[in-house]
Amino acid sequence: MKRTLALALSGLILALGACQQSYAPLNPAVGPGLTAQSNTTANDPAQDPGLNPSLQRDQYLCVVEPAPNNRSTLKIMNLQNRWVRRMDLPGRVLTLTGDRPNAKLYLSLRSGTSNPDYNLFVLNLRDFMLDHSLSFSQARLVPIDVKVRGREAFVSAKEGGIGGLLRNELDTGAWEYLASHFPAGLLEWGDQPNLIQSVYFGDDNIERTTIDIEAQQVVDQQKFPHGVPFGNNVGLLSPQGKFFYAFHQLKGEVSLYAFDIKEGSVNRQVALQKAVGILYSTAISKDGTRLYATIDNRVERFALQGAFMRKMPAIQLPVTEARHLSLSEDQRTLYVTHEDSDQVSRVMNVDSEHNYRVDAFPFAGKNEEVIVF
Repeated sequence: MKRTLALALSGLILALGACQQSYAPLNPAVGPGLTAQSNTTANDPAQDPGLNPSLQRDQYLCVVEPAPNNRSTLKIMNLQNRWVRRMDLPGRVLTLTGDRPNAKLYLSLRSGTSNPDYNLFVLNLRDFMLDHSLSFSQARLVPIDVKVRGREAFVSAKEGGIGGLLRNELDTGAWEYLASHFPAGLLEWGDQPNLIQSVYFGDDNIERTTIDIEAQQVVDQQKFPHGVPFGNNVGLLSPQGKFFYAFHQLKGEVSLYAFDIKEGSVNRQVALQKAVGILYSTAISKDGTRLYATIDNRVERFALQGAFMRKMPAIQLPVTEARHLSLSEDQRTLYVTHEDSDQVSRVMNVDSEHNYRVDAFPFAGKNEEVIVF
């Protein structure tokens, strides 16, 4: 089996065609608290965001439902009033990026199978209109990852097998290369606004390329062997691309490795802390202090300090077969979808050692990728 890297980006949808929209009020019924301890918020319904929508800090919960013929259905719940809107998409949604201040959702989509077409769309959540922002395929690009800042899209991609970083002006559609001839990987902004990192997790090595988007040149590169055993591996970057974490799945056990990219080192002791079960999805907090993973029907949690980490108590979920997960804007609530289930689990105060609260609420249909913002 080839190594796989979670967060693989690309896009889809050549033609939008006719988009169906539907509207339905949904008031999620909050299930019983399933944690060993409850917090003060959970004891007072008037102060509980799970029960009182007016206290909900997040605005949108977006979930993807697979549809026949390699299509998708996008479902968006307004968490302030619990209304749900649906849109049919003629392709598979591969990535979702939320922009709450501007009420926009960027979707990277892929259409077709034998000769796939990759595109980026933007959904205006105020009027629920989907606009075609750019075509990767017309530029002969196979996208790996995308970051949107303002009205610019930064894309790590391959053209003819050669990796590079490109910038696209979304208003004009103009492309320009910022750097090329390096392994295209996951993108993360650096510690300065003009720096962006591309980190590639290969079969044997980790390679980080730092690009100055103003000078349009590579300013730093690191490459070192990671030593993660062959198998199903899932990797993710810390904020600013300073650290890299790899989950290794083999025969029902999951090991975790942590890498200090700048120092080119691995904390191999982490691999001794194995979890039993099947890994599906991972997420890291914006401040880089918490790491979450769905394994079977629970959330495994790790407190992070660079390449060092401590395993926190796992959280059992009220619904089986946990799949995709997403952190809220304040990083304190975790939403989880489930295999063949019309429910979404929610963990409030997920960063707390013990004082968290778990419930589940209905979200009609099959639910896969999820993002909340």
